[in-house]
Amino acid sequence: MDDGRRCRSHRLMATVVTIVPMLAWPSVASAQAIPNPPADGSAPGAELVGQVLGWLKWAGLAAALAGLLIGAIATGVGHFGSNYSASSAGRKWLLGGMGAAILSGLAWTIATTLYNATGG
Repeated sequence: MDDGRRCRSHRLMATVVTIVPMLAWPSVASAQAIPNPPADGSAPGAELVGQVLGWLKWAGLAAALAGLLIGAIATGVGHFGSNYSASSAGRKWLLGGMGAAILSGLAWTIATTLYNATGG
């Protein structure tokens, strides 16, 4: 092995020997516990936040229904009018409406799962 390769391999080994212990052992800062106080409903504006989330839920379901209706109409018009572009756009609206309906329906489950997973 020539000196250039040997020098590079020694530098690589020195780098690995230096970095691996730093990654393997947690530092003092990461070992300290971070406080996680429990959430309570007495925060200012908690009722308003709950009300806004309720409105968003119903708005999401209304948007999903609108997407499904628009998609169905566009697909029908495109199919019977032999307009591939309108039919293709209608299918996209239908998929978007189905996705929005699924997301709106699972929003409560997703939110409670994330809340419980973070120690709430």
